[in-house]
Amino acid sequence: MYISIFSKASEFQTWLVEERKINPETISKDQNKKEFARFIEDFNTATLPHEKYYNMEAYERRMVALRSGEFLPPTDDYYDPSADMKALSNAHKKKGGTDSSSYLSKEHLMELRKVQNERVEAGKMKLLGMDIKQNMGVRMDGTVFDD
Repeated sequence: MYISIFSKASEFQTWLVEERKINPETISKDQNKKEFARFIEDFNTATLPHEKYYNMEAYERRMVALRSGEFLPPTDDYYDPSADMKALSNAHKKKGGTDSSSYLSKEHLMELRKVQNERVEAGKMKLLGMDIKQNMGVRMDGTVFDD
């Protein structure tokens, strides 16, 4: 989404004065563009230091309502880090039943280790010029190969 300097003029001007301590009337057009680019980067990454820099009108309405004594419910667009941490921990918890397609049994792992050791042994035997069995270091899955 493209954000123009005109659509965020009040937020940008306020940010320039309050955060950057720059008078917007005294800076050059080039410097103004650079500062706006910096403002938009912080705006897009949600790293501006105060909520008013995101929507000045909504902030002003809220402040007027608060000053007049109205009770306002909390804004629902806040960031809740505890919800993120909870979601993250739930994502990393093990599922109730283990998925057999993604986990190997202990017996299967031991068989694979045996085959790996046989391959290493066969490689050493080849280097020494010894004869090795054809099926050494090969794991058979139970199917019969026809020649």
